[in-house]
Amino acid sequence: MTSLLDELRGLSSVACDTLDADVASRFGPFVDCTSNQAIAYNELSKVDENGKLVYQQLIYESIEVAHWMFSKQSDATLEELAVELMMVNLSLRIASHTTGCLHIQTNPKLAYSTSKTIRNAERIHSHFSHLSPAFPSSRICIKIPATYEGILACRELEKRGITTLATTLFSLEQAILSADAGCRYVAPYVNELKVHFESGHIDPNKTNSLLLCGLIQEYFTRLGAQRGRPIKTEAMAASFTSVEEVMQLAGIRHLTISPGLLEQLAGTRVEGWTGATVGLAERFADRLDMESVGRLEGIVRDGDEAGWRMAFTRCDGGGSEGRLVQALNIFADVQDRLEEVVRRGVNQGA
Repeated sequence: MTSLLDELRGLSSVACDTLDADVASRFGPFVDCTSNQAIAYNELSKVDENGKLVYQQLIYESIEVAHWMFSKQSDATLEELAVELMMVNLSLRIASHTTGCLHIQTNPKLAYSTSKTIRNAERIHSHFSHLSPAFPSSRICIKIPATYEGILACRELEKRGITTLATTLFSLEQAILSADAGCRYVAPYVNELKVHFESGHIDPNKTNSLLLCGLIQEYFTRLGAQRGRPIKTEAMAASFTSVEEVMQLAGIRHLTISPGLLEQLAGTRVEGWTGATVGLAERFADRLDMESVGRLEGIVRDGDEAGWRMAFTRCDGGGSEGRLVQALNIFADVQDRLEEVVRRGVNQGA
């Protein structure tokens, strides 16, 4: 008997969207492991049967290393350093259940500064070598919110040999700029981030977002055909809320899936599944507006920042930019909560 998760692995590269090593062990192995501030905060907030933080020791150890690092640099606060170290420490626990990259997201509060994002990304990258010297640098990927400044940071980081993923993608404008920047991955969101934080909220744009994921992959495929070789950038669909959504995108190059959906996929047999099974290429091959794509490519090729910003602002009547801003606000709020975890640890003597 074949599960939907087994079937999916035959069609797409599957990543786990979690920092829970037990989940990765139970449903793995996976190709990549993705994470963000919210995933880290939820994991670090877990308590045992006695009400004690499960990761208290990891928190204390991360703060101890942050104290040591703090005096050796001037770019980050103690809290920011400790948050970065906690996320890397959690991620490394999943390394043995993956064959590809561990993804860590930069501080969302730096999303409108190219230079600060670059320094943040390089610092996170160096944390891996400090905490686990044997871990291959080729398996580190830095997730960066896909603002204009963030994508410029991706361009420079890729030149420096650091793998990047442009995240919180809600438009073809972001995808085209990210491909031009040489990002290794882009992560189009099927649902706006708010659906994971407000009970009962349904993204009214979900259908268009599913279409966008397919269009981005189709664009990358056509761009590769024009160049006579596959392009470097690949799509990793994210922010799913149902098995149906996941299966609608079966065949996209990469998907990253949360623990609850992994469990449902593993527990659903292909033989009993009556939902979506149609291959991605069959559904999206003729839906790409190449005239609009050509205009966007010209803007990117000319380095027209104002032109790109206006195109992004006008995309979906401002909806795409609005969903990005919403995601940045939510992630920034959780970044603040993570930094408060550090302050509590310091006050407790860490």
